[in-house]
Amino acid sequence: MSEKVVCFLSKYGRVKQLLDEKDRIPPFILEDDLQKFVVFVFDWKKSAGTNTIIRTEQRAERMKCDGVIIIANRFSLNALEQVNYLNKRRNKKTILFKREEIESILDAC
Repeated sequence: MSEKVVCFLSKYGRVKQLLDEKDRIPPFILEDDLQKFVVFVFDWKKSAGTNTIIRTEQRAERMKCDGVIIIANRFSLNALEQVNYLNKRRNKKTILFKREEIESILDAC
């Protein structure tokens, strides 16, 4: 899965994966000359919920990123509402992708 995500993200900028022994899910960094995003891939069967959104937002703040991209199999309704609210209230953006939305792109890599 990681190789496919790197292939997908590399179409949009420079990609590197942060490897830290403490991380169960190591994030990717996607950046170009103007902006820097942290990318999390949650390849699990359950929905990514509000706690997942909160934790990724906090990590993006600590990493001084311009936004967050989250790829998951599905998102809870509360998580979707939370992201809409956050995106309206601040300059930093959170972008959500369901894995099925980018599956054909991932399979092409």
